[in-house]
Amino acid sequence: MTINLGITCSTGWTSIGLSESGTVLAEMNLNIGRKQSSELPKAVGEVLRLSSKGLDQVDLLVLTNGPGSFTGVRVGLSYTLALAAARGYPVVPVNTLELMAHQAAPFFRGPILVPILKAKRGHYYAAAYRFNPDGNELSTLWEPGFYAFGQLTERLASWDQNVILIPDNAKPFLSFSSSNLVYEGFIPSGGRLALLGDLYFKRAIPFDAVHGIYLRPPDIG
Repeated sequence: MTINLGITCSTGWTSIGLSESGTVLAEMNLNIGRKQSSELPKAVGEVLRLSSKGLDQVDLLVLTNGPGSFTGVRVGLSYTLALAAARGYPVVPVNTLELMAHQAAPFFRGPILVPILKAKRGHYYAAAYRFNPDGNELSTLWEPGFYAFGQLTERLASWDQNVILIPDNAKPFLSFSSSNLVYEGFIPSGGRLALLGDLYFKRAIPFDAVHGIYLRPPDIG
């Protein structure tokens, strides 16, 4: 097992975690909004200090590369890839919606999981996953996409079975359908992201092969 440093800034939260041999050593999950670029290096330093580890002991970086906030995705990419370039770390990219599904895993292993992230102007990012019965990896039922609210609810209504909705903002979906459960209170976990480096280590690529996932055209929002 490796020492993994997880970094996600794709939502309004800035979350950092460090794991070793399948155990989270420390994490910080900060709701700091537009201060991400200035506070991210400090948060990484604090997580390393709490873990009694140094950057020279890290083996792997695990990064959410979108979708989410344009600014947050760019901040996370810029910092993490600069760190990887300077120190030669491989990077495991994880899309933000995957992380959301994995965080719900301890509570919902069987049903279809639909993580939903607010974009702007009544639009959302969403995907649908189900866990493989023989392991912890996800099967993708819908690829991550960009939807107007009506498009998303129409697609959800087309399922002939119940789903678990995992929105970053639950309010618009609480009255959508009584047949679907809504997992409220999502906060991205830097520790959980770091652990995904072990699960998805085969995804590890050089820093210059990592790209952001934006999904929506830049003229919206």
